This record gives sequence, C-alpha cells and structure tokens, in this order.
Amino acid sequence: MLTSGQLLADRYRLSKRIAVGGMGEVWEADDTRLDRKVAVKVLKAELSGDAEFLNRFRIEARTTASLNHPGIAAVHDYGETASIPDGPEDTAYLVMELVEGEPLAAIISRGRLNADRTLDLLEQAGNALQAAHERGLVHRDVKPGNILVTPTGRVKITDFGIAKAADAAPVTHSGMVMGTAHYIAPEQALGHAAEPASDVYALAVCGYECLTGHRPFLSENAVTVAMMHIRDIAPPLPPDVPPGPRALIETTLVKDPRQRYRNGGEFASAVGAVRAGQPLPAPSGLAMAVGTPMAGPMTPPTPHAQHPHLGSPVTHPGSRPAMQPVPPGMNTPHTGAFRPLPPGPRPPGRNRAVLWVMVAVLLVALLVLGVVILRWALKGDEVPGGANQQGTGTTSARPLDDSTDRLPGKPKVTITKSDYVDHPVDEVAKKLSGHGLEPEVHSEDGGAPLDPGQCLVSDLAPTGEVAIGSRVTVTCVPT
Repeated sequence: MLTSGQLLADRYRLSKRIAVGGMGEVWEADDTRLDRKVAVKVLKAELSGDAEFLNRFRIEARTTASLNHPGIAAVHDYGETASIPDGPEDTAYLVMELVEGEPLAAIISRGRLNADRTLDLLEQAGNALQAAHERGLVHRDVKPGNILVTPTGRVKITDFGIAKAADAAPVTHSGMVMGTAHYIAPEQALGHAAEPASDVYALAVCGYECLTGHRPFLSENAVTVAMMHIRDIAPPLPPDVPPGPRALIETTLVKDPRQRYRNGGEFASAVGAVRAGQPLPAPSGLAMAVGTPMAGPMTPPTPHAQHPHLGSPVTHPGSRPAMQPVPPGMNTPHTGAFRPLPPGPRPPGRNRAVLWVMVAVLLVALLVLGVVILRWALKGDEVPGGANQQGTGTTSARPLDDSTDRLPGKPKVTITKSDYVDHPVDEVAKKLSGHGLEPEVHSEDGGAPLDPGQCLVSDLAPTGEVAIGSRVTVTCVPT
C-alpha cells in the first residue's frame, strides 16, 4: 500500500495521490536526487506480477521516453522495486513530467467550449500525436482524461504506450472498469489493429465533446457504446457551432479509417486551415478509399459526400450529414462485407445460402466485438462512476458553475446540493450515477480520497437542472 511520505526506490518521495485508475495510482512526488517535482505512476500488484504485461510495459516505457515534443508529457524514468509493503517482488513504476494543469475532462465538465478554443486544443493535440505517429507509435487511448491543459492553455498528452501494454493484460483481472469505449475507433471495436487514424478518430470525439458538453454516444453498457461507434452517425452538433468546425468533426468521425485524416499531423493541418478561415481540405486517403472495400465486417457507410473531386476542399452545410446518391458508373465505397444484391430473381437455394453466409459473418463479427470490448473494459483507466480523469498532472477541484451544460433537447435531472452534502462520497457517487450523471470525485486537497467511505461531501456542482450524461464534480473532506 502506498502512503504519503513513502520513499519509492530510494529516490522518489510520495507527497499526494492525484489519480487512481484501473492500472494503478498516480502520485505527485519529489525526486530527491534532482530536486524536482515529478508524477509517479505505480502499477497495480496484479499487473506488476504478470510477466507478459510487465515485459510489454518495459518496452513501451523505453519507446515513449524517446519521444521529445512539448505537447507530450515526458517520461523521466522507469523501474521496478520491492520496497512497497504488501506489493509483489517487483512493483513497476513510471516517472513522468508533472504537468501543472488539469485534464480536458475537468474543463469540459464546467461547460461547453467555444469553437475557437476547441480548435486551438485540437490543433495542439494533433501536432503532439504526430510526433508519435511519424515514429510508428499509436497512442490507442486518446481521451479528455489523457489531455492535460496548462494554465497558459498549452496541451500535454499523457499515457503514451500504456494503452498498448494494457492490451497484453489477461482478461481475468478484477477491479478494472470501463472508461475508454466512449472514444474507441470503429476499427478497434471490431478487433482491427489500431493505427494513427484511430487516434485521429478519438481526438475528433474529444472535439465533439468540447463543442457539445457530452459524448456522442451514451450508454451504461460498453458493448452498446462500441456498437454505436461502429454503426451510428453521431447526433448533430449544436446549431451555434460554425460551419468550419462542424465540417471538421463530421469529416473526421467517418467509420472507414481510410477516409479520415491519416495521422495527427494531417488532422492538425486541417484544423489550422479552418482556424485561418480556409476551406476544409479533404483527407489524403479519401480518394483511394473510393471503390476499394475495406476488409472485415465494417458495415456503416460514411455520412458525407462519397466522391469529392480530388484536390477540392470538402465543404459541408451546417446540418446533420446525410447519405448522398452515387453518380452513375462509380462504385459505392462500401466498408463492409455486405453489399446490395443485384436486382432480379435468384434460385431459392442460392438465396438461402447467401442468407446463411450473412448470418455467419454477423455472428463472427459480434463474437470478435464482444472479446475486444471485454478487453477494453478490463483495462479502462478510469475509476467507477467516471471519478478519475486520468492524467499525470495536478487537477483543480474548484466548484463548477451551476449554469453549465444546459443542453437543449437532453433529459435533465434536478440535483439539490443539500441532499448530498455531509454524506459519504462513495454513496453520493452511486446516487449520481443512478441518475445518469458522471461523478468526478476529489478531496479538498485536489487528490483522490484515500477512503471514499470516510470522506464527507462538502460541495458539488453543477446543481439544479442538470442534463443526463453530464459530469458532476464532487468535493469531499476526510473525516
């Protein structure tokens, strides 16, 4: 068990816990040799004790440490120590740059961001991801909790490589909860390998959340959310979102990765064009995707114009994307294995054979999806109820503005502060989750409560009429 004041590996003195997740704990610490503040991520005992996972984590830690970009939280050190009471023989830890700021998730919880700020954050994040993509690295877990924002507005992306290591963890670990299916790219949900375009999709989901105040697909069931990413078009952005940012997000949320911006750099360039008032450039892979079916059971067609002229910018009206007719003589760029049958009668036996083939393919796709989502669910890096927005930096626990997240057309629930103050924070978190809200829990010192059952709620916000799916920040005082 980790405690404040503990000296880790005879070097890092832990001061306060700043996050708890499915893979372990993050502590603010003092590097006693170099006299600097750092963030130390200590893996859970069952993960440190798994040889396959630990080897993958070592490799990823070394690779991530080689990344040098101002938009990526630096990795300073990696080690394994036996000095943790009740820990395994070798407990793994990762020492990272301590970012003075807060996760983008905490910023969004206080209300929607305007288009200008959203584009600024997306461009920075895209450029940071490009530093990894050009070296063949994929983050795999881009989400607001892994995007830190400093007081000056600079972006720092955290947890590079950790998600890939988590993919090697056995699915028998307990105590881990779902957190990242809300940002999973369709191809990942279907079991395909993650690629730079997968990170770009997740970043577009973050942008959608910035502009709306909520995620595009909401459900308490991880598999349901993943299926929505595979087959559903995201609900339209609010009417006040300008056409440029609207087109950017809609273009990037396509299901076929070949029709997205291929990496963080190309996405950042597109964001820059929108910020400069220029037409939105087409993704470079869009033309190649036309008429070339993607292998695998990707069934949803793209919601945008199917055949833009090469070299011309993609423009969109400010309305929800819709299916458009395909010009005569051009192949429809279906992304799945199912294609419309040509008209005309078919022999009954052949019809039955086609039907059984379709049923078999569907069953296989659902089986693959279930296995993939189970693995994602077991390695998710958030605590129950969305209380942890994972990051390596300190986070703010200040109350939220009661006027935030008033989203038209969404069901709301009435939250009265007096009904929750002076109650144990774990009970309050359960009640808020039962109302369809996402509690984010902090103790008054800004860290996660050491014992939620012995930490009484002192404040929560927003209150009043709160939209279902909104985050509610809960502050508690240890007793």
